[in-house]
Amino acid sequence: MVAYVSADQFIIDGPCLWSFSGGRTSAYMLWRALQAYGGKLPDDHVVAFANTGKEREETLRFVYECGSRWGVEIVWLEWVNAKPCFQTVGFNSAARNGEPFAALIDKKGYLPNAVARFCTQELKIRTIRDYCRSIGWDRWKNAVGLRHDEGHRVLKALARNHEAKERFTAAVPLANAKVTVRDVKAFWDAQPFDLGLRHYEGNCDLCFLKGRGSLKAIMREQPRSAEWWAEREVAVTTKRATKSGARFVTEYSYADLAREVAQQPHLFDEPLDDEHDAECGLWCAGEAA
Repeated sequence: MVAYVSADQFIIDGPCLWSFSGGRTSAYMLWRALQAYGGKLPDDHVVAFANTGKEREETLRFVYECGSRWGVEIVWLEWVNAKPCFQTVGFNSAARNGEPFAALIDKKGYLPNAVARFCTQELKIRTIRDYCRSIGWDRWKNAVGLRHDEGHRVLKALARNHEAKERFTAAVPLANAKVTVRDVKAFWDAQPFDLGLRHYEGNCDLCFLKGRGSLKAIMREQPRSAEWWAEREVAVTTKRATKSGARFVTEYSYADLAREVAQQPHLFDEPLDDEHDAECGLWCAGEAA
């Protein structure tokens, strides 16, 4: 592995929560932190991954491999409708059929969307926050995998640090170290293992923030991937007795896209996303969109 001389940006006073989304960037951040601390994080540092139940199998395997290969404990968490709102799981017991996500939608009675992203807020940010409180932390640093070339996201995360209501402050070691997507790519190109997802796929299998082209491309490659999403739309529509139909995306339903894919078996030149939702959940708590 590459040896880095300067590690100051990755030395963070504890207690510190290293937020691992399951993407390449946050995994790289974790590796840099381990290098900075000589291979073992301090006792008052925790690495956490929150599983929504809709993460790709590749993501779950990648999180497991990072922990196993690098010798670091990663706490796996899932949202539950109880207090505290989390349970600890592992690679084998992690939900794979959207159970936490579906339970949260049932509780809310409506679907998340690009404006009201309660899935990220509840399933990831608040789940991890409740875990930190459960281990006795009152205030802590939250290290998030935001790069130097993600300036607007970095500024939004740091802006939350001025809000006294938050129990933690965001730390952005990758941005401070001026790490870019090229650095992350070069690192993983040299490793013996990788996430194994293409740039438009992302960790959440059919995240509603993906563009239409990316969603359809994934549906062509994974023919049954739209079923869970379409079922949630039907369930909420029925429950709320709405004539317009509940949707994750205003312009179309997942059933609509699945029908289009069935009618157009070959991929046309529709634009595909970059790493759109690969690092979902990495902004500072309190963001609703």
